[in-house]
Amino acid sequence: MTVALPATLTHATFADPVKVSGFAGAAPVAADLSACFAEFLRRVIPTSRAYGFARGTGAQVAADLRAELYRNAPIDVAETDHIVVGSVGKRTAISPLATVDVLYAMPPKLGITKAGDALKTAWAVLKARNEDARIADDHTGVLVARNGLMVKVLPCLPHDGAFRVPGLATLERAAGWSVTNPIAEAATLRLMDSLYGSRPRLMLAALKSWRIHSEVPIGSFALELLVQDFYASKPRPFPLAPALVEFWTWARTRTPATIKPPGASTLLEIGEAWHGKAKGAYWRVTLADYHVQQNKIVDAALEWRQTLGPLFPIPGDRSLALPLFPERRKRPRKRAS
Repeated sequence: MTVALPATLTHATFADPVKVSGFAGAAPVAADLSACFAEFLRRVIPTSRAYGFARGTGAQVAADLRAELYRNAPIDVAETDHIVVGSVGKRTAISPLATVDVLYAMPPKLGITKAGDALKTAWAVLKARNEDARIADDHTGVLVARNGLMVKVLPCLPHDGAFRVPGLATLERAAGWSVTNPIAEAATLRLMDSLYGSRPRLMLAALKSWRIHSEVPIGSFALELLVQDFYASKPRPFPLAPALVEFWTWARTRTPATIKPPGASTLLEIGEAWHGKAKGAYWRVTLADYHVQQNKIVDAALEWRQTLGPLFPIPGDRSLALPLFPERRKRPRKRAS
């Protein structure tokens, strides 16, 4: 039995204050486009509390596996048998958090060599404690619903300082193991953030919002790698809005491509199916820039909202000071006559 996190962590909250130079502080009314971007980022970046809740949920599912796979272990393997990875582990997710990825190290005593066997073992253990546990459709992990989140467990084996995890089938290789290095991925992202004043992480938050709102056919991890490549290729504009405009042009010339993630040996293929959406975003925000030059800030903000989604505010919108999802007030019951 696992210990549930405090109930206070279950409340849906939106964002830590965006402490990045160049953005205005929180205000009840957004007065200009910069203030709109600041408020937008506060809305889409999860709070530390939300991240803590998600990580705790992943740890609960890991405990379910540990209770069976490491039963009677000579040492305590808690906190060393799993790593929270993905957007939650690297703090690149957007609100509301929905999925938590957990790498779980399979015990050497099982002698697992095939990815399929690792998946079946993890699924069998989790199924005994979670009736709805199932193997993901892409056969890369086991899905478990917990605390309103979906935890994806990726059974793994250590491999030369990295990890082997179940991988997607490609034309070059059948479904089997892929090699990933979440520690190197997180370190590379932190380095980029330190060099560019957290702009890569903020740009990624905006691009993920665009990806969801516009149903862009590209993976989140692919966007993450492209953002890092974008900032590493040459000096970039510091403000977020012009950087996004430039990214949508640059990325269409950069892809299709095969990119090697930090510390990994398995390449990631990024196609061009998403180019049409990127081109549409470029022209829409180019129009927004024209509105700014004409001092039509509201029109510019509307174009950005059409691009990034409904959480992008409009100057003068006093609803910024209100909860985005206010609780419904209970109507008083009528007394029986």
